[in-house]
Amino acid sequence: MKLDTVFNYANFYTKVLRNKPSPERPFRLHYLDAFAGTGEIPLGVSLPTLEGIIDAEEVIVGSVRRALSVDMPFSRYVFSDLRRKNTKELQTLAADYSHLKDHIEIVGRDANDVVRDFCSSLGKGDRALIFLDPFGNQVRWETLEIIAATEKVDLWYLFPAWLGIARQVKNNGQVVKEAERSIDSMFGPFDWRSHAIAKTTSSQGDFFADAPVELEKIASADGMTRFMIECMASIFGGGVAKSWLPLGRGGQPHYSLLFACSNPGKRAKELAQKVAREIMTRK
Repeated sequence: MKLDTVFNYANFYTKVLRNKPSPERPFRLHYLDAFAGTGEIPLGVSLPTLEGIIDAEEVIVGSVRRALSVDMPFSRYVFSDLRRKNTKELQTLAADYSHLKDHIEIVGRDANDVVRDFCSSLGKGDRALIFLDPFGNQVRWETLEIIAATEKVDLWYLFPAWLGIARQVKNNGQVVKEAERSIDSMFGPFDWRSHAIAKTTSSQGDFFADAPVELEKIASADGMTRFMIECMASIFGGGVAKSWLPLGRGGQPHYSLLFACSNPGKRAKELAQKVAREIMTRK
């Protein structure tokens, strides 16, 4: 799943900020993975929306293990998963990093609530990196607003452009009923339907009557990704990268890995965007 992108950035993040704003009083650096799972992704396990897109050897080292293995550790790690079984496995995995035991928190709550509380805990001397990697449409728009409002967080967001949105729109323009509410929640006040569904005039109408209007699917992974970037750019003071990393298999981009910076400071946002861009284009 090219998790290397996120954790190459994590290595950059901890190195460049380790002595900022001064060696005597450096920032306290926090890391949050709000959908940590078990920390590892075994092949052969049928996950709700990840089935068929994992391309690794026997086991892919998950986001938790990679975060705990960055060259210069964060001051605080928070790993969240709603499933009790997964939090127990996360605790077992964390035990492998005994030197970080006082810096690791494992939380068994809804990811949106965890992000809210995590962001509210950040003070003046704190900076944070958040990784949102949901299996589906769990990230609410209000959660992105909370992150953006901190002006202290860099965000990597595994956005389900095709699996969670484009695939949920049928060719006749109808949205899968079970998915519609969650898509509404992801985009908040923004009209995602106008980027997913088009109205066309039927050629079968009576010559003297108004032709009936039909709906047609126009949703694509690229189109929905561009629209989400546009929406996020309206709230993230440090900007949202206009390029993204499509993730999938067989030429189908199931997910889009997005980067956003909440810090509106000129130097901070320019550096963050430059590094994120370079990392995403590495071969």
